[in-house]
Amino acid sequence: MHLLPTLFLVFSAATLITASPIIQQGKRSGAAVIPLPARSTTHHSNSERVFNPEAARRERSRVLAKYAGKSFTPAAERNATIAKRSTLSGARRAPFDVHGRRASSGKDPLTDFLDKLYYGPLSVGTPAQSTTVDFDTGSSDLWLPLSSCSSCSGPTFEHKSSTTFNSSSAPFSLQYFDNSTAIGKIATDQVTVAGLTVPKQGFGAVTEVTGMFLGRPHAGLLGLGFPANAGSGATPFFINLAESGSLASNVFSFYMARNGGSGSELCIGCVNSAKYTGSIQYYNLDPSATNGEQKHWNIPSDGFSYNGGPSTGSLTAVIDSGTSAIIIPAAAAKALYATIPGAKAAPSLGPGLYTYPCNSNLGPITLSFNGDKYAINPVDFNLGHVSSGSSTCLAGIVAGDIEGIAIIGDEFMKNWYSVFDYDNRAVGFAKAV
Repeated sequence: MHLLPTLFLVFSAATLITASPIIQQGKRSGAAVIPLPARSTTHHSNSERVFNPEAARRERSRVLAKYAGKSFTPAAERNATIAKRSTLSGARRAPFDVHGRRASSGKDPLTDFLDKLYYGPLSVGTPAQSTTVDFDTGSSDLWLPLSSCSSCSGPTFEHKSSTTFNSSSAPFSLQYFDNSTAIGKIATDQVTVAGLTVPKQGFGAVTEVTGMFLGRPHAGLLGLGFPANAGSGATPFFINLAESGSLASNVFSFYMARNGGSGSELCIGCVNSAKYTGSIQYYNLDPSATNGEQKHWNIPSDGFSYNGGPSTGSLTAVIDSGTSAIIIPAAAAKALYATIPGAKAAPSLGPGLYTYPCNSNLGPITLSFNGDKYAINPVDFNLGHVSSGSSTCLAGIVAGDIEGIAIIGDEFMKNWYSVFDYDNRAVGFAKAV
């Protein structure tokens, strides 16, 4: 199910500072650190942490629409395959670490919109024009609105002013399960993000949008997923950088601060050891979840558990920076909440939602990979009181309807520094500072 991500990592068009890539002498040179702004809590309607049910319903709908209709291997077949393979990668070269090694890296500040979207600048064309995109590991297409699109959010791209723009007759059509669409033609032009440039990047040159694409604070979308998930057929921007040898390391990584704290960042071509403690533990991607073709940054998981109790069962975990919540199969959610004291389904608040007593002294809620348990901070799990003065709070893991697939968003990533390793086809985690 592919919804529009709740947590959009985007660069602010208003702040058009061009980042200077980090130079690693004698090696591939490109790396860029993009600061993310401090942010408040998405689903709270005010400073008293009262839950905003409409925001949660929209988030769930976005995510389900984003992934609905995708081709996933049936759970029974997938579990048999997962059981036969190790989720741990072998020896690997450490990625380029920017901590203490940056001489003069540029920074493109990102703008935060209601704690749901992070967006920022991308430049396209010759001469360069600035627009804004959200950066989403859960999708693979780049699409940008043309100036002829009356329904699109701006800044739009005036393609006739670019000497390097080339359009094709091939149609571009991105349609989510809820019938939200972005329609146009497939085109190429020079695209730059934070000083990192692809001269002839393929993208959807959009002339019409509908549904959830209307009224967004940013203009387009830049997917960080794999080519097999790109409806346009174009190689994604990050993978073009990686395949061309432009990056110091073929990775990107996220650090997400919580509670409005500063220091959140996206590191392209690098990691930043100042943002995590200990070592990064990697887990191989699992193409068997998508019929043997790698489409998402997904890894096998042993499932969720509460306070050391039984696991909810094997899952495929899609690590999605574009989603703020955690959405898991309905059966897994039912099993998890059955072990949390006082937790109960709350259909009156919205489909897939659960509540629990606000005064609970929660034990650890963990997501497991190959036996390694990763805890979610109770602060992130608590989406707020169901109403002002209520003793009941909304729980942060939501039930969805994709069998065997869990969408793991920034509720998890705020706890764990997340590294996306293209060369080794793996995702790594370390404890975030």
